[in-house]
Amino acid sequence: MKVYIYTIPKAGTYLLAELVARLGFVNTGLHVNRDRYLDTLSLDAETNARFPSRAMKKQLFVRTLNQMQPGELAFGHFPVPLMGWMFPDFMHVCAYRHPRRTLVSEFIDFRFRRQDVRWIAPEAIPDDRDAFCAFLGRQGPGHMAIFSQMLGLTLLLQEPLCTRFQDGAKFHLLSFDRLRADPAEAERLAGFLGADPAGARAAHAAALAAETKTKATDLAIDRDALWSDAAEALYARLDAEAYVRRGRELGWDI
Repeated sequence: MKVYIYTIPKAGTYLLAELVARLGFVNTGLHVNRDRYLDTLSLDAETNARFPSRAMKKQLFVRTLNQMQPGELAFGHFPVPLMGWMFPDFMHVCAYRHPRRTLVSEFIDFRFRRQDVRWIAPEAIPDDRDAFCAFLGRQGPGHMAIFSQMLGLTLLLQEPLCTRFQDGAKFHLLSFDRLRADPAEAERLAGFLGADPAGARAAHAAALAAETKTKATDLAIDRDALWSDAAEALYARLDAEAYVRRGRELGWDI
């Protein structure tokens, strides 16, 4: 069995990779996209955080995933689970989070941690609130497209005509915020992966304490202050709350 961790950006990608590794799997460090991947283990932690594009390598996702060995994990925002029938040897861990939180978190990562996204750097846009508006206008639609794909996967898993191609037993959907707050979620994840739940709470605590690539513990930013009237208007144009309502209708804890 192999594991693919599928997340909405800033919904616990690296925390989940750390947790699943502590449950007994081997973290390949591969951040998968359609025709490329980030080989995150090829860089030191500081370079990974500030210049992740330096880890980028060209390769179609099919080849990347097929080269993995049993017991290994990879991760990404690319919707591999929507093509679950292509990868029968994979278990999929899928994490979602409210877009108000993920959009702000991704903005903070782009602006204050990364140094390879120059268009949103403080030197380019001095005011944080103006920069957040620029981010919502440029990145928001793509961000919500990933959110919609997660909704699509949830719909497929609930549609009887699709279950012959999407084996629901190979998919585990979870709320990132609930996972972070409740170690019982780690026990449920361990059970899904066939790992020993007895060690799940310790693995959960260790994963939360670990320094991961995009952890924002050293960034003190007033996130609420970013939501200017202009930012609220841009957020409304994304129709994000309609996606949230649909998620709740499908059983999401969001």
